[in-house]
Amino acid sequence: MSDASSERDQTGPTTDAREGSRSHPRQQDEQPFEFNEGNTPLVILGGAAVAFLAMTGFENAANVAEETRNPSKVFPRALLGGMALAGVLYLLVAFIASLVAPLDDLAGSDSGLLEVVQAGPIAVPAAVFSVIALVAVTNTTLVALVAQSRIMYGMGRQGVVPRVFSRTHHSRHTPWLAIVFTTAIVLALLLTTDVENLANVTVLFLIAVYGMVCLAALVLRKDQVGHDHYRAPTALLYLGIVANIALLGYTAVTEPSSLVYCGVMLAIGGVLYLVSSFFTSSTEPAEPDESHQSTD
Repeated sequence: MSDASSERDQTGPTTDAREGSRSHPRQQDEQPFEFNEGNTPLVILGGAAVAFLAMTGFENAANVAEETRNPSKVFPRALLGGMALAGVLYLLVAFIASLVAPLDDLAGSDSGLLEVVQAGPIAVPAAVFSVIALVAVTNTTLVALVAQSRIMYGMGRQGVVPRVFSRTHHSRHTPWLAIVFTTAIVLALLLTTDVENLANVTVLFLIAVYGMVCLAALVLRKDQVGHDHYRAPTALLYLGIVANIALLGYTAVTEPSSLVYCGVMLAIGGVLYLVSSFFTSSTEPAEPDESHQSTD
């Protein structure tokens, strides 16, 4: 009896370890970058929609392109090179994360990267990781707010929105009213919805804007430009339009609640445009009638 018990005690841990290794979700069946079950094209569209949010911010570099030397050559290289480098880093992070932590744990976690960090050889405290993430998110938010206020300032100067948004501070020379307005819109969205819905709204607007940029690049080619400028490949522009339409439809179907917030934002923009058009037409001086001018 004692010999059998002793033999069972010796073999028990080994058996349990083997059973545990067989039940571990990462062992043999899962591979990095393996597609989830389902329709492969839809899976690709879903990943591409998330990638739009991950790559947010690079388009803001266009606001400072005029400050560079030889922007027609330098800026496209910087923009495309930066996006390519960031894409490679994102893929490497995803690849390493899939090797370190079980995929099921990553998929079910609200902070997947924290799961990876805690599974590493040197466990990082959750509080320290939270501070790092907060600083990174705050930096991204500040960049977005700066870009939004400058876009609002530019539209105010062009009369797309009321010109009051083009006013600058008397000493700092910053578009303070545009900053206050865009910040108020962001705060209102934060108080009325969750982060996931805001991300979906951002993706929808980004997809629509990128598609219109591709279309505008094709339309503006008929204009003659007297200086060197970057010319995007025509095939890529048409591919971008088709891809953005597909992504826009997919995101709108899978996240229909986001369309409500998009509609509200578009309505606010429409009201600002109508107000600007009304005051611009009522304050512009009438064109002089050349038929009544003297020809002396």
